Amino acid sequence: MKKMCIALFGALGIGASLPATAGPDWQAIEQARKAKQSEDVTQVAQAAETTKKFVLPLDHGPRSETTPWLNQQRMQRFAAKAAAEVKVVEKK
Repeated sequence: MKKMCIALFGALGIGASLPATAGPDWQAIEQARKAKQSEDVTQVAQAAETTKKFVLPLDHGPRSETTPWLNQQRMQRFAAKAAAEVKVVEKK
């Protein structure tokens, strides 16, 4: 009876340890890696869009740095440049 219990407990111990020695789930790892890459791409695209914000210097008040006319010229140049970039992207 003692030998049977030892054999039974040994078999149960080996059976319980088999799942612990299983390898990693490579399919899940690859899915997570692809999701992370696509997330990184969208974050880079969003960062590029936010860096293209157009900010004008102060054109009124006692410490103005420019004039309204100069700001209007800057706005027109920025709009023309943005339109040219859109055309270049559309051609690609």
